[in-house]
Amino acid sequence: MSCPSLRRTLLVIVVAGLALAGPATASATRIVIPRIGLDMPLATHVDQGPWLYYRDLDTLAVAAHRTTHGHPFLQLPSLRNGDLVTVGRRTFVVRRARIVRPWEVWVLRYHGLVLSACHPAGSSKYRYVVFAAPTRVG
Repeated sequence: MSCPSLRRTLLVIVVAGLALAGPATASATRIVIPRIGLDMPLATHVDQGPWLYYRDLDTLAVAAHRTTHGHPFLQLPSLRNGDLVTVGRRTFVVRRARIVRPWEVWVLRYHGLVLSACHPAGSSKYRYVVFAAPTRVG
């Protein structure tokens, strides 16, 4: 089962005028999450893999499917506080997770990395969202 409302949610974000990352930027960048064994390039569309759908000075947001299209975020709920996530050259540490409704775009106000996928797996009723803070350099 796919996540059709994930596409609608992302469309709302675009219509709201939020800046999206360009395809060239996403395709050259990898996401690595050791806890769940994920190491793959970011895709230019959510149906191709983890997709960097929002970026500003303080926030990166990546969405992926849990049960279709290679199910890259199937084990997203396995992440724990303190786990590391690397996107390109930036490393983040997992701080918390929440289950939210698809239209709750407030999650994009988080200063750091936002990972999201449909929840429960195979349903589009909710989103499982992981918040990770940037690690300090030095």
